[in-house]
This record gives sequence, C-alpha cells and structure tokens, in this order.
Amino acid sequence: MPEYKWNVLILTTIGTFMTSLDGSILNIAIPTLSQDLKATFEIVQWIPIIYLLVMAVTLIAFGRLADLKGKRKFFLLGLGAFTFGSLLSAIAWAGEVLIVFRAIQAVGGSFITATAIAIVTESFPKQETGKALGINVAGIYLGLVLGPVLGGFLVQALTWRSIFFINLPIGICLITFSYFKIKESEIIVKEEKFDVAGTIVFGIFLASFLVALTLGNRMGWGSVLILTLLIVAVIGFSAFILIERRVEFPMIPLSLFRRNRIFAAANSAALVNYIATMGVGFLLSIYIQSIIGYSPSITGLLLLPTPLMMAITSPLSGRYSDKVGTRYLCASGMGVMALGFAVLVLILLFSPIEFVLLSQCIIGIGIGLFSSPNQSAIMKSVEKKQFGIASGTLSTMRVTGQSISIALLSAILSIFILPTILNEILAHQYAGDPSTIQLPFLEGLVAAFIVTICLCIFGALLSLVRGKEGKN
Repeated sequence: MPEYKWNVLILTTIGTFMTSLDGSILNIAIPTLSQDLKATFEIVQWIPIIYLLVMAVTLIAFGRLADLKGKRKFFLLGLGAFTFGSLLSAIAWAGEVLIVFRAIQAVGGSFITATAIAIVTESFPKQETGKALGINVAGIYLGLVLGPVLGGFLVQALTWRSIFFINLPIGICLITFSYFKIKESEIIVKEEKFDVAGTIVFGIFLASFLVALTLGNRMGWGSVLILTLLIVAVIGFSAFILIERRVEFPMIPLSLFRRNRIFAAANSAALVNYIATMGVGFLLSIYIQSIIGYSPSITGLLLLPTPLMMAITSPLSGRYSDKVGTRYLCASGMGVMALGFAVLVLILLFSPIEFVLLSQCIIGIGIGLFSSPNQSAIMKSVEKKQFGIASGTLSTMRVTGQSISIALLSAILSIFILPTILNEILAHQYAGDPSTIQLPFLEGLVAAFIVTICLCIFGALLSLVRGKEGKN
C-alpha cells in the first residue's frame, strides 16, 4: 500500500531525530547539570562521551543482527530501551549514575539508528530511495544541530532534566504506532551466523580509539593512558582484519570495501563530511557563549540556519539524485560546504558575529546537497540482505566522524591557547577575563576552519573518483 512506506518514513525519521538530538543536546546543559549533581569535570565529561562511545561500538553489530533476525523487532527494542533510558537519565541523582543511564539510552539509540535507514530503503522502490533518505537524513542533521538550540531553551525555562523528560511522550507514541504500522522485513538472512569474535574485537578497537581521541586534548597526547589506548586500538584493528578474512560469515564483509568502489568511497566521503562539520558548531557555540558572552538561546538562534537550510535542501537533493545520480550532487555539496567555511572565516575576521547567519546558511545548503545523495549511493550499492550492515556502517561513520571532528579541531585550537585554559573554557569553568583570550581563540578558530575547507575539498574529490552507480 502506498501509505505504508510513508508511515515507515515518518516513524523512522522521528526515531533517528530523537537519537541524534540526544547526542548533541546535552553539551549546553553541562554547567547546570554539574552544579546540580555536584559532579566534578572528570565525571561530567563522560556523560556525553559514553553516549557516542556506546553507539559507535554497537552500530555495525546491531545492523548485522537486524539482517539476521529481523529489523522491526530491533527497531521496537531500540525505541523501548531509548525511552526507558531517558526516564532513568531524567531522575538520575549522581553523575556516575547518569553515565550508566546514558549508556542504556545509547544502546536504544544504536538499535534505532542501525535499523531505520535499512527499513526505509526496504520500504521504498529503488527509484524513490534518494527522496526517502533525503527526508530521513534531514531528521538526523536536525537532531544534531538543533540539540544546542532546544537544549538552551529547555535549560533556561525548566531544568536540565527536561531534556530527557521530553523524550518520554515522543518515545511512547513512537513505540505504539511502530508496533502497529511497521511490518517485519521479508529479507532475513537466517542461514548465516553472527560473528561474535569480530564484534568483540571491533568493539575493543573502536572504543580504545574513540576514548583516546576524546581525552587526548585534555590529558595530553603523550600521556601513558592515551598512548596505551592507541596501541590497543592498532592491535585491535589488526586482529579484526585477520578475523574478518578468515571467518565464514564476517560482521563486515571486507569485500564491500575492496570490491565495491562506491560503498568504500561514499562511506569515506561521509566520514570526511562529519569530521569537517560536527566540531564546528561545538567550537562556535563555545566562542559565542564563553568568549563573546551571548546567552545559550541567542547562540542557538545564530546556529539555527544550518539545520533549517539542510532540512529544505536535503529532501530536494535526494529526490533529484533519483533522476540524475548522486556523484556530482555529492561533490557539489562538499564544494558548497567549503565555500561556507571560507565565508565563515571572513566573517570571524572582518564582520560582526551576527553575520555568521550567512555562513551557516551556505554550510546548511552544502550539507543538504551532499548527505542524502551520498546515503542513497551507499544503500543502493549493496544487496538487500546487507542493508543492516550498510546502515550500521554509515551510522558508525557519523559517530566516529563526530568524535574525530571535535578532537581534531580542539587540538588545532590548543596550539593557540594553553591546553589548561582551553580545558577550562570547554568545561565552562574559565574564571579569567574572556577578552584577554579572544584573539588567540579567534586565530585558533580560523586555523581550524581552514582545515575543514581542505577536508571538504578532499571529500568532493572522493565523491568524483568513485565512479557511477548502477543505472544512475
């Protein structure tokens, strides 16, 4: 029935919006939260980290499980775990407890994210995949970038607990409607087995790598812990490759990266895209609030054009990609993003901060042009029985890119500002006069955004060299 596919798209898009929103909404509430729970910075920093870490480590494994056991049941399980984790997080009484509850929430978010794209791809005919995924990816980016905006208003109007309570009515409605409206997949690979060894080793590799990236700027890249984590990550990755080459039914078929040029290049371009974009809003938010002195709500409004333009552009580019292909749209999107970052650099150097609205509009258009066609290219490049793996891999690129982005841009910024001072600023605990560090902070931002321009150009080249996909 024609209405079925739209019911699926609406429900899965709301689900992915919720999970991506919760990955970004908490940052702006950290100062209030830490005071209320009387938690030290060492504890508080793990509250956002654990969410991204658990999702990154489990996404591909959950996508693989969904291919083997059925996507609907895992989507519903994810909605239940996410909603329950939100309730627990809202009533947390200590920082350490909130970390545990956020991990539960992240498990639910991972189930939702790993299955949503696959369910949508199965429900729409191939000639409409780009259009559908364009709407779905709009929900992901809206959640990522609207998090600070919505979080600022909720924290100011209510308390930090409201950012979790708001998930409860949405989650309950989603569970109810999804149970009755979404059918189980007809494509279940029952004859294959789940790769337990590969899953464990991959989790060790990615967890070690992401924790090292996240804590490297704060603890020092030469610290014993960070070096140990990086060594474990290298060993874990090497062991994972050996296991996947020998096991009969690997968690990630390496042939997808060796022989499927579109899958490999498009996922690489997605990783580059997220590295280039996800840390920008984080650093701009810190600069506008902690250095210039704007309120959280005003800061959120200045960053709002990015999700708005992306939400408008993404469905249009997705629909257009069904007709003309994805290759040149993706490359154009990355080029527009590079232009947006160049405009942002000029605004920071020569114009009032309010003009940042212009650069955010351009960046949002670029993201919209790139994301949904690139996502469509990935999903169209694999067999139906691999939709879960493809969905999980793409989502892993997002979470990993998000972690790398913040670590990379913060590392560049630390070249211009003493790491101890930068840590205090990032933790909203700087007691000095912000005007004394405005110039070095600005110089660091400019250097970081020049790097993002280079990344966008590289991403455009990746999109161009991957070749044509199928009939497109």
